Parts: sequence; structure tokens; C-alpha cells
Amino acid sequence: MTVRADVRISAGRAEDVPTDRCVAIADGRAVVVRVGDEVVAFPNRCLHRDSPLAGGRVLSGRLICPMHFWCYRLPKGEHVGGEGRLASYDVEVVDGEVFVDVPAPAPPRKMREIMLAHARDWTRDGGAS
Repeated sequence: MTVRADVRISAGRAEDVPTDRCVAIADGRAVVVRVGDEVVAFPNRCLHRDSPLAGGRVLSGRLICPMHFWCYRLPKGEHVGGEGRLASYDVEVVDGEVFVDVPAPAPPRKMREIMLAHARDWTRDGGAS
């Protein structure tokens, strides 16, 4: 599944994208890794516990989440040993430079919104409902 994109980000030169680990781009919203001559990009979130994939190692064609060691087959991002796969972002290489289409960042939440959400979950005993 390819995610609809709003922003095109430069990820640098194709030859500089590592093959042994994934690196964060777009202020940490996405990761890229090179698989042979192809560069692939995914959201920087593991399917397991939504932990960051940035810094994940690539061994035997599999991307390994650095937090809980979930594995994804490259280049498609299919979860090894389970169902599902990582969403992917469109990647284009132009004259050796890698461009990744990623969603625009979510607008920052106002403090009022944060406090109202907290108040909705609050209970008299001090715990969340």
C-alpha cells in the first residue's frame, strides 16, 4: 500500500543511502534504505508497538526493528512470520538524487486541545478512565 503524499523530500544521493540500515528523513517521519540499486521508503513506525524503525539493521534482506526485533522483508516491507506490511512512500531518483513523497506533517496541537483530551479521560480517583 502506497501512502498519498503531500510533500517531496530530498533524501540525498542514491549511493549515500545505506544498504545495511535504514535512516530517518523528513524530520523523522520516514525512513529510507537501499536494496541493491533500488531505494525504498517507509513510515518511521514499526507495526508492532509503533516504535521508530530508524536505525534498524538490514540482514539477509530483512529490515529488523531496533526496539523489539520485528522483521520485514525488503523491498516490499512484508512482516516476516505474520500478517501485514509496512506502508510505502513513492521514491524517484533523478540524476542520482533520491526524492521521497511523504505526507505533510500534522499541524501542532494547541495546548487547549491537549488539556481537553486529558480532561475527557480523567476520573475522580486520579486515573484515566
